[in-house]
Amino acid sequence: MNQANPQQPDADRHDAITARCKALRMACWHIHAGSQDLSVPQDGGDGGRWLRAAMVRERVWSLGVSWLEDDNPQPVQIESGCWVFPTVEIESRRVVGIVIALRFESSVFEGSWFKSVCHKVGVDPAKAQDDLTCYTGIGKADTQMLTTTLSQSVQDHAQISRDAGAIDEFSEQLLDTYEETNLLFRIARMMNSLEDPSDLIPTFCHQLLPVLPFRWIAVRFWASKRNIKGLTDRLVVAGELPCETDAFDRVVVDQLGDHTQADWTRLLEPSSDGIAGLVGSEVIVQQITHDGEVVGVLLAGNKAGSCPMESDVTSGEMMFLEAASNLLGVFHENIARFDEQKQLFMGTLKALTAAIDAKDQYTRGHSERVAYMGAMLAQAMGMDAKEIERVHTTGLVHDVGKIGVPEAVLCKTGKLTDEEFGLIKLHPVTGYNILKGIPTIDAILPGVLYHHERWDGRGYPEGLKEKDIPQIGRILALADTFDAMSSTRSYRPAMPRETVLEEIRNCAGTQFDPALAPLFVKLNFSGYDRLVAKHGAAARAAA
Repeated sequence: MNQANPQQPDADRHDAITARCKALRMACWHIHAGSQDLSVPQDGGDGGRWLRAAMVRERVWSLGVSWLEDDNPQPVQIESGCWVFPTVEIESRRVVGIVIALRFESSVFEGSWFKSVCHKVGVDPAKAQDDLTCYTGIGKADTQMLTTTLSQSVQDHAQISRDAGAIDEFSEQLLDTYEETNLLFRIARMMNSLEDPSDLIPTFCHQLLPVLPFRWIAVRFWASKRNIKGLTDRLVVAGELPCETDAFDRVVVDQLGDHTQADWTRLLEPSSDGIAGLVGSEVIVQQITHDGEVVGVLLAGNKAGSCPMESDVTSGEMMFLEAASNLLGVFHENIARFDEQKQLFMGTLKALTAAIDAKDQYTRGHSERVAYMGAMLAQAMGMDAKEIERVHTTGLVHDVGKIGVPEAVLCKTGKLTDEEFGLIKLHPVTGYNILKGIPTIDAILPGVLYHHERWDGRGYPEGLKEKDIPQIGRILALADTFDAMSSTRSYRPAMPRETVLEEIRNCAGTQFDPALAPLFVKLNFSGYDRLVAKHGAAARAAA
């Protein structure tokens, strides 16, 4: 016979039933159907020792086990004057245990069985009787009333337990739903920022992983009508795959890469599917779509659980991942539109650059070369990719204001008059005024306006000095002057490379930022030289 198990999950309910039995002047035992553990009365004194005696316990336990198989067990008198009342506990139409209540007729204390038990456990019969008198007082007419009352009490507490469990489960589900919904809102806000997708997708996966019971989550994009740098042909995994990443990637692409929205299986089984077989578990696969085209997949697998049932994927988890994949689809669309707008914007900037080049054949390609060298210097300074791109874009349009300079002045071969030089000096302000009305390019305006300022304050248009000059202005001042000295102009030939670099060294601290000039002269100029050759060939072809 099994001993009492104090860790049973329904202990609180049994405590309540025990208290109800005591109020009915009845001692109480419980047998749990799954384990057949017997919970015994916890009374103190000699009476408690009598109730827990092996002779009593074994009799109650053997009856209780037989009653677990009985649909309608009835009260019985196990010894003269000692009655037990069985009540079966039902949960979800399944027997989960039985409550056995005991009550005495006063005559039991004179019988041999009571005294024999006292002798076996070494208790004083008089003291045991005093302790157990609280469980006396039954006549034959009372058995039906007690049976009905006990049954109703057990049913009441079972319902209370079910209600409490339902409330707890609902509260847990509500909390989970709140956390999941809040996470989706956070991810949506994050993705609306249009940051670099190569950074955002890993963040997306790592934010999903803690709120779901899966050991890994993966996103795979493939080539589509709208390929996006940082997304296309890329696998991102959060957590630990139970297989080689390269093998997993190959199987995902081979199996899913040519699927459409119509021929999709959302839950893959290890027994019949290559991906699920490779990782050894069910795998959720949610498609990521853009304008009706499947551009990638969101996958999750190897759900953690202490038993097979807990390891099964639920409909709630599938719905949550479907919502997450929809966010990825929206993100893909936003990034694609952003790329289209960016390409249109860059096309406009290049058109402006071409318009400047058309005015002066001697400076053809100047803006592209300044953009290139400015970006090289920014990289050498340790700037991030976004800042380097900003420097490059600014270099492309830094001279856009020369559109407003008369060609007779811009292309003059001789020395400029003061008036003509004054017109040249207007081009930073003119360029600033041309571009300032264009949304989203505020960050490049300081480079356009201040690329002719000098470290010593003798530049234009505002005569700013040292670090009052925005950093992008100081960067482009070096790139602009380097290309001007390295290029053939209407009034002089190109200067040798070493002469140009020596001039930059000499002007550090006067014309140029003394911290940037040493970095500039150490740059690799092979890419610049290729641009010079390309632009020279284009000029000769145009001529």
